[in-house]
Amino acid sequence: MKVLCDTSFLMVLVSKPIKHVERMEHEFGRLEFVVPDVVIDELKRLEEKAGPKRSTLAKTALAVAKARFTAVRVPKAAHVDDSIVEYATEKKCAVATIDTALRRRLIANNVLVLTLSRDRLTVANPNIDDKL
Repeated sequence: MKVLCDTSFLMVLVSKPIKHVERMEHEFGRLEFVVPDVVIDELKRLEEKAGPKRSTLAKTALAVAKARFTAVRVPKAAHVDDSIVEYATEKKCAVATIDTALRRRLIANNVLVLTLSRDRLTVANPNIDDKL
C-alpha cells in the first residue's frame, strides 16, 4: 500500500524512532512510503527560512526522504495540503501526517490516515470502511 508522507510526518520521523511498523504491514500489507514533490519543495523552503532547529530538522527530513522514499508528482494547488488530499483521494492511497487539520480533511474524504501516537505508527481513522 502506498503511503503519502506530509511535511509534519517527515520532520517528526527524523527526530523520533517509530515503533509498530510491522503491525501496520501485517494489517495492510507492505507499506511503500512516498513523498510528494510539493513536500520536498516545502522542506527545502523550511531548510532555508526556518529557525535553526526547524531548519536542521527539515534538512535531515529532506535527506531521509531522498535516500529512502520515492518521490511522486502531485497536482499543484494553492496549498500543499490541497495537493495531498487531491492525490490521496484520486489514487486511493493512505497518508501519514501529524497535522490535525489535514488529518480531519483526509478522514472526511475517506482516506486512510496513519499518524504517530507515543512514537507508534497508528491508524487515525480505524473505522474506515474501505481499507484500501
